[in-house]
Amino acid sequence: MKFLKLENNDELQANLFSFAIHLALFLVMIFSVGWQTKTPYYGEVELWDSVPVQKKINKTQSTPKKKIKQKQNTKTKKSAEAKAKAKAKAKAKAQKEADIKLKKKKAAEKRAAEKKAKKLKKQKAIKELKKKVLKQEKIDKLKKEMLEKEKVERLQQQIIEQQKIEKMQAELRESELKQQKKPALEGENEVKGGVNTGELNKYKLLIQQKIQQNVNQQLCGLDYVILEFRISLMPTGELLGQPKMTKSSKIKSCDDAVERAIIQSQPLPLPKDSGLFSKLKNLELKFHPNGVE
Repeated sequence: MKFLKLENNDELQANLFSFAIHLALFLVMIFSVGWQTKTPYYGEVELWDSVPVQKKINKTQSTPKKKIKQKQNTKTKKSAEAKAKAKAKAKAKAQKEADIKLKKKKAAEKRAAEKKAKKLKKQKAIKELKKKVLKQEKIDKLKKEMLEKEKVERLQQQIIEQQKIEKMQAELRESELKQQKKPALEGENEVKGGVNTGELNKYKLLIQQKIQQNVNQQLCGLDYVILEFRISLMPTGELLGQPKMTKSSKIKSCDDAVERAIIQSQPLPLPKDSGLFSKLKNLELKFHPNGVE
């Protein structure tokens, strides 16, 4: 039974194999046969005596070399362009760096110049300030010296004035003593005649002292000079007309100062006695710088 089954299997496999082969052949026949319905194409053919095989071969051989050369040229050109670009880029970079360096240098020089100018300006200001201080110190010193000089001159003037006044007072006392020593008869005659020398000298001294107080002594200096004025007085002590200078001191400022002092001293002191006034209404006054004599 086992043997029968094996024979049946082999037969089946053989049948299947045979069927597959026939089917494959059938399919090949179907697709290999052309079932065309179109009109066939007929082309023209030109006949040559000989075929230019060599020329064709040369052309075929030269084409790759040309392409290779073109590729090499293109590569060389691109390489040159790349080098040129790199060189230009490097040059631009170097120029940019040089410009930046130059700008930094100029900026540093500018800052240094500004710093130097500022320093010089400060030094100049300090120098000017020192000059001003020194100048002010000189002015203050000069003022101090002038004040000291004025004080000394004023003191000297006061001493001279005091000496003159003391001299005049001494002369007045001496004159009074002389008058007292004169005989009583002579004194009586003088009184009767309306003249009293002591009283006359007294009022002359008072008039001169009042004028003396109004004289600007600095305008006459310290040199010994003499000037004389003639004045006319009213009973009220006011001037009758303008003072008349009969002798100049040769210093106009001093002459003017004495004349102003005479005018400013009005009213001048006068006695109430009319007889005594008559001897004083026209006076000759003698002055020396910063005083009277």
